[in-house]
Amino acid sequence: MSNFSLILVVSMLSAFGLIASDVYLPAMPDMAHEFHVGAWQMPQTVSAYLIALAVTQLFYGPLSDRWGRKPVLSFGILLYIAGSIGCAHAGGFTSFLGWRMLEALGAASGLVIGRAIIADTCDKKTSAKVYSIVYPLVSLSPALAPAVGGYLAVWFGWRADFLFVAGFGAVAFCLVQFLLKETKAATVESRGGINPFAGFFAVLMDRAFVRYTVVVCAIYCSWFVYLTQSPFIFSGLGFSETQSGWLYLPLTAGIILANVVSRRLLDRISYDGIVVIGVACFVSGGLAFVALELLHVKSVFAIVLPMFLISLSNGSSLSLAVSGAIASEHGRAASASGLVGFFQIGSASLAAATSSGLLGTGSHVLAAALPLFAFVAAFAIVPRWHAARKRLVLQRG
Repeated sequence: MSNFSLILVVSMLSAFGLIASDVYLPAMPDMAHEFHVGAWQMPQTVSAYLIALAVTQLFYGPLSDRWGRKPVLSFGILLYIAGSIGCAHAGGFTSFLGWRMLEALGAASGLVIGRAIIADTCDKKTSAKVYSIVYPLVSLSPALAPAVGGYLAVWFGWRADFLFVAGFGAVAFCLVQFLLKETKAATVESRGGINPFAGFFAVLMDRAFVRYTVVVCAIYCSWFVYLTQSPFIFSGLGFSETQSGWLYLPLTAGIILANVVSRRLLDRISYDGIVVIGVACFVSGGLAFVALELLHVKSVFAIVLPMFLISLSNGSSLSLAVSGAIASEHGRAASASGLVGFFQIGSASLAAATSSGLLGTGSHVLAAALPLFAFVAAFAIVPRWHAARKRLVLQRG
């Protein structure tokens, strides 16, 4: 498989799960009215999707080790398409929730197996460079999806959002069939023995995996709290569905910018040094939310600008931390990919559900939650980076 084919296929696989989670965000207020539920309940549909997405990722890694990447992936994409079509035809809130969970069961296949394919074909440093190309493409999905979804909802109704998602899944299915070759090594299956989940323990004992995964979870939690809160904040500020959809584009610009810069810095600065720089942007954005909330600044700039700083960490620290967690010394790429996805999506779903359930909706939620996640990320990675710098100084001395 050529480099172009690898990047194209993995980008599509990584993106379709995120597109499904974000495409209907601008339509949430209208959907709440049609389903006769409270506004606070609509973010729960994102949380349910993320929970199913998280748990299912634990299974796709071992299953793809046993049966191969391509057949397991093909089955998952078909589930994703079926769930998306079901969402488009849902008659009520409960049925919509059920179809969302089926959609998530299929979406997990692309996230896990896409990362495993990179690990199958690249070493750690090359993986980081591939991620730095893939993630800007993938990052377009959570930003462009609300913009596209907002227009589709205005023109054709919110159900068109999920027909669009099903079509995206169909394109991904075709790419997998025609461009993807099996990448699983013939010896991988035997490593798990009788129990295909035996590799999880070895991965969890890897301290580097744990630290990188904490960084991934902290950034993703902040991202999804923002995604579930911002539609209601923008609506309260008087923005329409189409207008609020475009307010996610600056965040995509930040992610792409950070990815480009971090890719160029990989040959000049240590791996963890780049992660620390991204986390510093994360902390800065979190503190900016606190300051603007204390000053009672109520404007779109008080929401988008601090989140732009956090998007820089998404584009740098997140992509490198994912690569570092999967390509660490444990040597079990598919199992590690499933665990990273489980903790990443699972923590994000809990964060989104807890923040809206306990605090409601509004800018005060962002000011409370995002700084907390930023400091968690800093406590996870800064000691590792500091210890590495200390060892380097001693070696040079």
